[in-house]
Amino acid sequence: MTVPSGAAQRREVIAQQLAREHVVRVSELSQHFGVSEVSIRRDLERLERQGLLRRVHGGAVAIAIGNGPGELASDPTPHLEEKRRIGRAAAALIRPGDRVLFDSGTTVLEIARSLSNDLAGTGNLTAITCSFPIVQELGHRQGLHLLVLGGIYLPEHRVVAGPQTIESLRGLHADKMFLGTDGLTLDHGLTTANVLEAEVDRAMVKAAAQIIVVTDSSKIGCAGLTTIIPLNEIHVLVTDRGAPEDFLGQLSRMGIQVILA
Repeated sequence: MTVPSGAAQRREVIAQQLAREHVVRVSELSQHFGVSEVSIRRDLERLERQGLLRRVHGGAVAIAIGNGPGELASDPTPHLEEKRRIGRAAAALIRPGDRVLFDSGTTVLEIARSLSNDLAGTGNLTAITCSFPIVQELGHRQGLHLLVLGGIYLPEHRVVAGPQTIESLRGLHADKMFLGTDGLTLDHGLTTANVLEAEVDRAMVKAAAQIIVVTDSSKIGCAGLTTIIPLNEIHVLVTDRGAPEDFLGQLSRMGIQVILA
C-alpha cells in the first residue's frame, strides 16, 4: 500500500479509515504514515473543524450526523479532487471588502477551505452562511466578519432553513453568492432534493449582486426534486473539465461566464 506524503492526502486517507472503522488512534496513524504524532494531531484537529470527527484521548471517533442515532458520517466526498480545484478557482474570485453569501454543500465548503489567510485577514471581508461546516471552517479565521443565519436546524444536511432563515436575509446586500446544486440542466435550471434549502437559496439569490454556481461535472444533466433558479439568473459557472462541451457552449451563448478548474 502506498503511503500518502502530503498532509491533504493523509487527511483524506484518515477520513476514509474513520468511515470504515469509526475510530482512529494517533500512535497507529503516526507509525503508518511515518510522521510525528504532533502532525497527526494537527490532521485530526483540521478534520474536527470540518465536522468529520470528534477528538478523544489518544485518537478520534466518527461523528453521528445522519438521520438517526448511531448513523455515522457518510463515505468520503465523491469527486473530491474536482471539488477542491473548483473551490480554489472560485475562491480566487473573492476580493478584499466583498460581502459573500456561502450556500451549503461540499463544493461550496471547498471555497471556504481555499480562502487565503491574507484575504480573510484583511478585516473587511464578510462571510454570510447557513451552513454549519462553513461556520466551523471560517469561525477561527482572524479578521473575518462571519454572519451566521438563524433558523431551524436540519441535522441531516447540517444547515438551518425555514421562515426565520429567509427573514434574516431580508435587507442584506451581498456582492457575491456561491451556490451549489444537486443537478443542472437547460430545461430545469439549478435543482436540489431539499425544498426547504431551495427556499433559502432563492432568498440568498435575491440578496446577491452576482450569482456564482459551483458544481462538479457529474451534476450536469441531472435534475433534482425542485428548481432553485433558472439558468438565466446565474452569472458564472465554475466546474471541472469533464463538463459537456455542448452544455458549456449553450451557457456561453446565454452570456454566462464559464470557468473550468
